[in-house]
Amino acid sequence: MIDHRNPVAKLEVDAGDGWQALPRTGYNYFLSENGSGCGGEIRITDIYGERLTVGGLPVSAGVVQPTGVQFAQH
Repeated sequence: MIDHRNPVAKLEVDAGDGWQALPRTGYNYFLSENGSGCGGEIRITDIYGERLTVGGLPVSAGVVQPTGVQFAQH
């Protein structure tokens, strides 16, 4: 998520049987070590506990996809 108002605390992907939290790397990316597929729903939680759910986005190398969602301002 680029240009979000609040710091991201957690990123999760829909694993089919529930949400799977992705670990944050030291270089501030969230990665799925086992792969979690592409184009499924993701859930983003900020440090205030607000959650945004984004429907499946197309995944293309080197392309930034707009989510159309934004955290409330705190």
